[in-house]
This record gives sequence, structure tokens and C-alpha cells, in this order.
Amino acid sequence: MKRLPILLALGCVSFATHAQLLPVPGKLNPDWTLQKAEVQTDNGVFRQLPPATDQMLNSLKSISSSGNRHYHWDAQQQLAYQWLSQPNSGSIAPDKQVVVRDERTSTVYTFTRKK
Repeated sequence: MKRLPILLALGCVSFATHAQLLPVPGKLNPDWTLQKAEVQTDNGVFRQLPPATDQMLNSLKSISSSGNRHYHWDAQQQLAYQWLSQPNSGSIAPDKQVVVRDERTSTVYTFTRKK
């Protein structure tokens, strides 16, 4: 009986370490590698941003999709995300690359998944 709380705590820690779905520019991103960062004067790939009504980062309700292309708007950090998922996988998780635009600085970051 004394082991149950320890096992629960270890399970929560294990879940928390695997919980990162999207990279955040300027933060530690253990699952992602920054490939490039460039200032962009126009919207470029971000012509259609999701509405700024997001309440929670990585909330499924704040992700809009078109086929296997997905968009997420983080209103709190002013970050627009765009990525492709694996076709016909039934998952919205990023496949290999995520493009992030920081609306405050107009910087576009390209992250790739670490192997």
C-alpha cells in the first residue's frame, strides 16, 4: 500500500516528460531541434491564422485542420503554429517539422523533431 503513491508519482512524472507536443521559441525543447529562425515581413506560410480565442496551449479545441495540415494559435504567447501530420494516421501530432511564427517579432522558426 505504501508503494502506490510512489508509483503514481513516478507515472505522473513520466507523463509530464513526454507531454510536449509543440516547441516554444526561446525555451528548452527536448523533442525538437531549431533548424532556422528568420524575420519575415509578410505572413508567408501563415496566410490563414486560427482565431485568437485559444485558452489552453495544446488544447485540441484550439487546433484547426485542413486535411493533414494543422494550425494552432497560442494567444497568450502570440505564437502561430503550422505543421503536417502523417497522412491517414488519424493523429494530429506533428510528423517531422513545425513552423512557428512569433507575432510580436515577426520571426519565423522552423523546428524538426529530434531522432
